[in-house]
Amino acid sequence: MSSWKIGLTDQSTTGVPSATLQQIAAALQQQVDKDFAPVWGVRADISAMAAGDPAPSGMWPIKIVDAIGGAGGVHLDNQGQPYAEAVNGPQLSIAISHELLEMLVDPWGNRFTPAADLDPASDGHQVFYLLEVGDPCEVSSYDIGGVAVSDFILPSFYDPNAIGPVDFRNTLAGPLPRAVPQGCYISWIDPQDGKWHQQKPDGTIITATATPGRNPRADRDSALGDADADRHNIPAIYREWAPAS
Repeated sequence: MSSWKIGLTDQSTTGVPSATLQQIAAALQQQVDKDFAPVWGVRADISAMAAGDPAPSGMWPIKIVDAIGGAGGVHLDNQGQPYAEAVNGPQLSIAISHELLEMLVDPWGNRFTPAADLDPASDGHQVFYLLEVGDPCEVSSYDIGGVAVSDFILPSFYDPNAIGPVDFRNTLAGPLPRAVPQGCYISWIDPQDGKWHQQKPDGTIITATATPGRNPRADRDSALGDADADRHNIPAIYREWAPAS
């Protein structure tokens, strides 16, 4: 089982209390160890860093910031190492959890899973979904020790014959090619047209030409950037789309 080191580092001007960040880190550690690792076969050691401290070498940072410039999500730095950002504010712990889980399953943004095209205008041929475990159930969360954490899909989500849950909280109606619910995203490349396709929170599907040979996640972010800027704006997504509790 793969294992990584993750550091939560507060770089926001508003600041996150040290005790709060420690509580979030503890809840995320429990989520990964008990809920996530048994399903996806990857784990992490999660630390809360002192405010302003960078993550040491060998540790992937999740930076808490005031605002995200450009497309959100997991990225690669100049040394090719993964990092992510989460905006300080409402749903901070959900945003960190979302980025953490997606980072663990696909650190370098190049992992695809084949499944039927979910576009209702398609003939259902096989396409290749970028593996992002939080996006298809982005408005679903659950509680660990008083900390809200992100729901995530299970591998069965991509199996059209799956029986039973396809996300951890069992909120999704079923596996692909059934529609991803409102408020959520999913991205894929269609080999028939060589384009990125993405279902947005309102159910519309946008497209852009894919660039062969480029890092897939970076290419998706660049190709769909203007239409995709709020993809990881968790507070905005929750305000508009999260089911009433």
